[in-house]
Amino acid sequence: MKIRTWLMVSYLIVMMLPLAAAYGFFLLVQDWDQSRRPADTFELTEQLRSIEDQLQSPALYQVQQLDSIENSLPKSIEDDRITLKLYRTDGVRVYHSEDEHHSLQQMDRSRLLKNLYQYELTYHTLTVKKPVFENQQIQGVYEISIDRSNWVEGVETRRTMMTVAFLVLFILLYAAVLWLLQKKLNNPLKELMTGMSTFAEKHETVHFTRKKNDEIGRLMTHFEQMQKQVETAQKETEREQEEKQLMMASFSHDIKTPLTSLQTYAEALQNEKGLTQEEREEYLQILAKKSCHLKGMIEDLTTYSKLQSAHYEMPLLEVDAEEFFDMLFEGYDELAAQEGVSLKKEYSITGPLRVNDRQMIRYVDNLMSNALRYTTEGKMIGLAAVGAEKQLPEWVFADKVADLNRFRGSKALLLVQNEGPAIGEEHLESIFIPFYQGEGARTSDVTKNSGLGLSIALMIAEKHGGEMKLWSLPGKGTLIAMRFDDQYVRRD
Repeated sequence: MKIRTWLMVSYLIVMMLPLAAAYGFFLLVQDWDQSRRPADTFELTEQLRSIEDQLQSPALYQVQQLDSIENSLPKSIEDDRITLKLYRTDGVRVYHSEDEHHSLQQMDRSRLLKNLYQYELTYHTLTVKKPVFENQQIQGVYEISIDRSNWVEGVETRRTMMTVAFLVLFILLYAAVLWLLQKKLNNPLKELMTGMSTFAEKHETVHFTRKKNDEIGRLMTHFEQMQKQVETAQKETEREQEEKQLMMASFSHDIKTPLTSLQTYAEALQNEKGLTQEEREEYLQILAKKSCHLKGMIEDLTTYSKLQSAHYEMPLLEVDAEEFFDMLFEGYDELAAQEGVSLKKEYSITGPLRVNDRQMIRYVDNLMSNALRYTTEGKMIGLAAVGAEKQLPEWVFADKVADLNRFRGSKALLLVQNEGPAIGEEHLESIFIPFYQGEGARTSDVTKNSGLGLSIALMIAEKHGGEMKLWSLPGKGTLIAMRFDDQYVRRD
């Protein structure tokens, strides 16, 4: 049961308990009254009649000495349970059994004669008021009240019983509520607080074995989930920190060689002795290449850092897909021709497209640079943008068409395929790691790069809500696919 539910139930029981006790007491008294009323009425009525026969003397209703009246009264009047009042016809009270001073009091005659002959059974007494006649004239009125002590004692006994039962029930209920509070609230809260302190102070993961299906149980579950999230965030922070350290170490290593070369050739040019004009021109060309290489590395590092930042929000523009890909694929034909490589291009995406044009240009540039770098003369590079329901290009590796279609689903694709050397199985899982370069990537200045190209491409794809997938086949080459999200590519 939920804590809120049993608290509401407990509160309702506590609120209803006094009402239940009062109602129970009422039922007990009513039952007692119904069982005693006929007997009490008959018994008291008979007792009254025995007294009434002795109150018929008109002399009793005259003003006289108290002793004279008491001597004329029946002995049964001396019973403490009986109260007697005698009135003259004009309303003067001539006798009251409980008035020791025998004081005379006046009562209104109409009030005196009201409710004559009626037996009034109240909580404490049975009372009757009757006139006394002589020669058909009222000589006086007597009023007799008999105490119902037995009935009252029965009521008091039941009241005591009800009070004791109420107190016992209240104590039991109070103990049950305390036990429930301790079991369902205090103990779980104490366990939760202890676990939170342990996690905060010792950084130890806490698991609660006794979780119940209530609010605190759900709180424990959320706390365990929060611990996992914190641990995941810590591991991610550590990974990012290690990645940054590796990135800085790799960048420092990569930048050291071109800087050393720049310094060496710059010093050689400063000392013009012994250098021919042809050597000076060669050195200047080397300095220009090294400078461009350094500039590219710095640009890659800047782009990578910006894309990696959680605060960077890449602006997107809505463009016409056909015009955009026509512009995006321009300029690579000449580069491919210079390398002696055949370039096949096609695009079948139409309609509106939401992209960041500068980042998409960098994405294609990075992948095409890798493709041109590793594709030998006479081979082919494929570049395509395929609509959600369009057929794949014919040049896609036949062995990977099924895998590509499963990855594609019903979404648009951006494909870059080359017929260069395959990437080894041992490198496939690490190829997108920043500064990771496959075997032989650092062997020459011709193939040397920053190691951030694929990492940047992956982040650009993810910033566009897309995913990247890479396949590499020995003897055939490498295929890289980016799958667009539907919210970025809307169908006509």
